[in-house]
Amino acid sequence: MEIIELQNNNELKAKYNNLSLLDFYKLYVHAEDFPILRRHALKFASLFGTTYRCEQFFSKLTLAKTRFHSRLTDSNLENQLRVASSSLPADIRRLAKEKQF
Repeated sequence: MEIIELQNNNELKAKYNNLSLLDFYKLYVHAEDFPILRRHALKFASLFGTTYRCEQFFSKLTLAKTRFHSRLTDSNLENQLRVASSSLPADIRRLAKEKQF
């Protein structure tokens, strides 16, 4: 019923055509108007993001293990993967200046 209601709303149809799918759901498919549709959209949107992040992480793990295989310990691997999977940019120049004697 929620999908039928959404399809029959001309104002929402016009907004749908002018936005990306995720932006449309974020801005116009509210939980109080379309609770079931909103819940399903959030599930599917998060599914692909987490799958992508997992694939990225395992690619970095494979790269780290092949490049540093002989010198890799559990703690080194953990630290390297923590940095590789972080969304914060590293300021390498500042960090190197702080470590110089």
